[in-house]
Amino acid sequence: MILSAWTAVNLTLAFVFELVAVAALAYWAARTGRGRVAKVLLGVGTAVAAMTVWGLFAAPQASFSIPAAAVATKVAVFGGAAVGLWRLGHRTAAVAFPVLVVANLAAIHLGHLSF
Repeated sequence: MILSAWTAVNLTLAFVFELVAVAALAYWAARTGRGRVAKVLLGVGTAVAAMTVWGLFAAPQASFSIPAAAVATKVAVFGGAAVGLWRLGHRTAAVAFPVLVVANLAAIHLGHLSF
């Protein structure tokens, strides 16, 4: 299957948003810990947990094809990232990030429509 440039750009952007969400969750978790070891464990553990759940339910080649679980996973990961950014004082990023994610998802789904 040959992807159009529009689809390729939007799928790449979606992957970048996924990485940003995991990084934001890890950063937020690390900042909530007390002590160096707790910060590292929380940051790494949160990132690993988010990536594991994403791989199970929300990834393009997810282990389980359950649409409701995919949506719930995306809401939890992207929403958690936005909440974490907000709690850390990055208010503009916390508002802009989910708006950009939704716009990207809409562009991907619109790109799959044939007229």
